[in-house]
Amino acid sequence: MNNFSGIYFHIPFCPKKCLYCDFFSVTGCPRGTLKQYGKSLFDEAGRRLGELSGTKTVSVYFGGGSPTSMDEDFFRNFAGFAEKSGINLAECEVTVEVNPADRGENWIKNLKNCGINRVSIGIQAFDDAVLAEMGRRTTVADMEKNIPLFAKYFDNVSCDIIYGLGKNRKINQELNKIFELAPFKHISAYRYARPERENAPKLLDEDETLQQESDIRDFLQKLGFSRYEISNYSLSGFESRHNMLYWTYSSWLGIGAGAASFIRKTGVSSRYADDIDAFIEREGLSSVELTLQERLEEFLLMGLRVKIGINLNDFNDLFGKEFFELISEKTVSSLVSEGLLDFDENKQIIKCTEKGSDFLNAILLKLFDAIRC
Repeated sequence: MNNFSGIYFHIPFCPKKCLYCDFFSVTGCPRGTLKQYGKSLFDEAGRRLGELSGTKTVSVYFGGGSPTSMDEDFFRNFAGFAEKSGINLAECEVTVEVNPADRGENWIKNLKNCGINRVSIGIQAFDDAVLAEMGRRTTVADMEKNIPLFAKYFDNVSCDIIYGLGKNRKINQELNKIFELAPFKHISAYRYARPERENAPKLLDEDETLQQESDIRDFLQKLGFSRYEISNYSLSGFESRHNMLYWTYSSWLGIGAGAASFIRKTGVSSRYADDIDAFIEREGLSSVELTLQERLEEFLLMGLRVKIGINLNDFNDLFGKEFFELISEKTVSSLVSEGLLDFDENKQIIKCTEKGSDFLNAILLKLFDAIRC
């Protein structure tokens, strides 16, 4: 996906912040601020599109926060922005993260009419007690009412769930009920990482967390899902195109307060400050050119998360040197001998084995120490 790119729009508004969330978001903003912010998003994206020159935009993603905070006109304005900018939405994966508690059928239908073709539903759990522990405003009743509406209008429906919290949780039962509501094509299953917040939910012990992870993997594999990335499962052909841009070290623009960008050809990362007003005033954007060490670490971190692994020809093209000129062949051979990495010399691919996927952090630490630059 070297010549492909994407655009991420960050919508940092939430009626209520969930207790587990560590993303930038704000509550209680007046409607006028949301409208100003929405206009600024498309103005700023138009100003920066030139940074993606030489690439084809294949994904647009609205994340949050809660994109369901934005009204129907916002997405109509997006469709106008895409047309004006020459972005062919029919050739893009256009995703909106949605909270099933927030919107009804008219809003959902409008999404479809504005060129959105994929929705990612924030389910997290299908148990009211666990949802309450998470600080979610969504209930099981909300999901039972609205998830079938999203499936009515969209063929490509994904959802997020979080494991590693909720003691004695019957996660198989939750998954059964979730799939009764919609024919999901993609599931993101994230291991809970407790934020530094006093009222954040407690972590489960390691054994129960691993059991929940195993239950999720077994359940989805029986339905024909493939674990194509550490935390992501899909039916064939429904892998998240946007996330694959991140994992294959492609280019993307992140637009909005708290959003980050990366341009592959220059190695430049940029980020907007966590400040709504600053973004509206076109302030708070900072850029940094990553060092070679930082770029190599990020390339390894992203590439080894995915099942397809790292293409060494792609590596050589990006860094201008052979893989083993910059990373110790002895270390890679040792990890292969331990059954943690697989090296296909003919196809020039290095990837984690099934066993290695469970020890990715340890693998990365060894590879980072093996970088020679």
